[in-house]
This record gives sequence, structure tokens and C-alpha cells, in this order.
Amino acid sequence: MPAEDLHGRAVGVDRLRQGDHAFLSYSDDGTRWDILGVFTQQGLARGEKVVLLVDVSHSPAWVAARVAGGTVAGGRALSAGRLIVSNTPRFPRGGFDASRLVEGVRRRIDTTVAEGFSGLRSASEMSLALAPVDHLGQAVEYETALHAAMFAGRTPPYTALCYWDERLFGGTAAMDAARKVHPVVLLPSLGTLHTAVSENGVTITGDSDLASRAEFEQALRTLAGLPETSLVLDVSDLSFFDVYSADAVLRLAAGLDPPRRLEVRCRGFQRRLLHVLGGRSIGQLSIVTTRL
Repeated sequence: MPAEDLHGRAVGVDRLRQGDHAFLSYSDDGTRWDILGVFTQQGLARGEKVVLLVDVSHSPAWVAARVAGGTVAGGRALSAGRLIVSNTPRFPRGGFDASRLVEGVRRRIDTTVAEGFSGLRSASEMSLALAPVDHLGQAVEYETALHAAMFAGRTPPYTALCYWDERLFGGTAAMDAARKVHPVVLLPSLGTLHTAVSENGVTITGDSDLASRAEFEQALRTLAGLPETSLVLDVSDLSFFDVYSADAVLRLAAGLDPPRRLEVRCRGFQRRLLHVLGGRSIGQLSIVTTRL
């Protein structure tokens, strides 16, 4: 997926972390539930309270079972208060108040932390039945107010995901405006690879495996073709980085003619893999660990 298709930092759902305010557009129901499943299970594993606001056509029990990994797991999460699923309207029609909604989020975060959770993780579907706004611009107004109040300049114990149905809202000015409010955009399906090109480097996110091998190799060719002497490859937000991909990176670095160099920005396990495959012996390569 080319960089121009998305606004903001594009990552797989498993790379979300506290302080992220993310956007997702979907056009397939199965994909939506798969992504929400990863979103929910990672939150539960991290000791966060997970709140899902879903469309009115799905019952909380059905949603809990779908996203938590089965009826038993979903029921336990609901009973323990670790997972909250709501499909009821958030306010009466004509009762939209962005500041009141944002204040409600703030109180929910404080209550969640006081209850002993490590943070709050919420996903809200944009549904005219669930949030009966008088016009779509109100949804953008809320997202803008939420970002300014909760995410600007600090890292709250809060992860927020707003997701819109392309089949209902695709092509609308409001949906495009809402996307631009969010500094993080989720890749639209699991297993997707995304490449963003800058003046001197390439950032690759998503999954680098057999299914996306051609896209990964093309990204490396793009990087090698940049005119800069010092190249940067950022794979720190890759969800999956296989041995073939790591070896391809090393081959790229080894093939650079001095003074050209490659700096790889990665996480700890990616650095270890590059070292095991011989990265230390390549003079044109430097490996920088950006985070765990």
C-alpha cells in the first residue's frame, strides 16, 4: 500500500500503544472483527480495560465472544468488568455536546486507573444509529476536541480507535476530515504491508512475510534508488519481520558502495536477528534500536 493512500503514521493494529489516537476505515465485516479481536486481546493481555462501542445490530454477548476468543473468554471478560461492550445510542438525537463527551472520556480514564487497570482502551464505531449526530461534521468536531483534550502534548493511559464503514461513509468530506484528525491510521487488514518514502529513507509497517515478499523487495529497491549517501530504513513498527526479510536488508547494506551507508532503525528482537545473520560484519550498516 503506497504512502499516499493514508494520512498519519500507518501501523498494524498490534503496534498500537498507550497515547495513540487511531483511525480505521473498513469495508468488510470479517476484517473489522479480526482487527477488533487483536485490539481487544492485546488490551486485555496488558491489563487494560477495553470498551467497545459497536453498531446496534450486534449484541454485546456476540461481540465479546467474537473479539475475546470464544464464548467462555468473552463471558469471563464481561463478568470481570475487563471488557465493556455497548450498542446503545450515546445521546438522544439533538443532544450532541462535544465538550461533554470529552469530559466523559476523561472521567472514564480516571475511574479505570482508580480501579487498578493499567489504562483504558476504547474503540468506537461511527454509526448514525449509535451516535445520532445531526450531521457528520459533528463527529469530526468531537474527534478534534478529543484529540486536543486528551492527546496533544502528553501520553495518557488511553488508547482510542475510531472506525468508519467505507460502505456508508466512503468518499464523504467528513470521513476524510476525521481521518486527518488522527495521527495514527490502522492498516485496513491483517497481513498488510505499507511503505512510506521520505527524502533519505523508507519506513515499512505491517507484516513482512511470504505473502508480502514482493512488496518488501520493492520497498528495498526504492530505498536503494534514493540519491542520498546515508539511507535510513525504519522497520520498528513492522508486526512481523521474517528471516528472509532480514537477510534482504543485509544484502542491500552489503551491496552499497562506500561512502553510501544504511542505518536500520528497529526493535530489540529485530536487531538480534540482524546480528545473528551477520549484520556486525557489514561495514556499511549501522543498527539502531529505537524501542522494545
